[in-house]
Amino acid sequence: MPHIIVKLYEGKSDALKKELAQKIVKDVVKVTECREAAVSVAFEEFTPDDWPEQVFRPDIMEGKGELLVSPGYDPFATAQTPAKDPAEALMAFVREAAETAAAEDETGYFNPMSWLDETLEDNPQMFDPCFDTPWNDLTDADKTERMTAIRRVL
Repeated sequence: MPHIIVKLYEGKSDALKKELAQKIVKDVVKVTECREAAVSVAFEEFTPDDWPEQVFRPDIMEGKGELLVSPGYDPFATAQTPAKDPAEALMAFVREAAETAAAEDETGYFNPMSWLDETLEDNPQMFDPCFDTPWNDLTDADKTERMTAIRRVL
């Protein structure tokens, strides 16, 4: 405890990765007050083309862990053709995400509204590409309004 996995673009030198690992270990030991021998660091490298589907979507958009620092970019925002109507873009985004979740569901009892409620609770930033203001910049009232707008799609 703890084990840290650093995911980054391929091509970084071994010296750079070693330096980064040493700094991570030093800070983890300091903050968690654990022994250095308890900390492990691994690196996974990806091509820029693979990053959106192999890292951003599963780890950042749909990750099981608590995302404490959100990236200031969205690789899907530039890859998608914006819809003429923002509500249409939101509808397409939510339906596509729900279809993906339904396909991955192993229980056979997929409920889109339950999935949507859980997603809004655990990862509301997932819907940021459909809005001008990121989730973390919204007031509580605006967050409630956004959740309602997203629920209306289904």
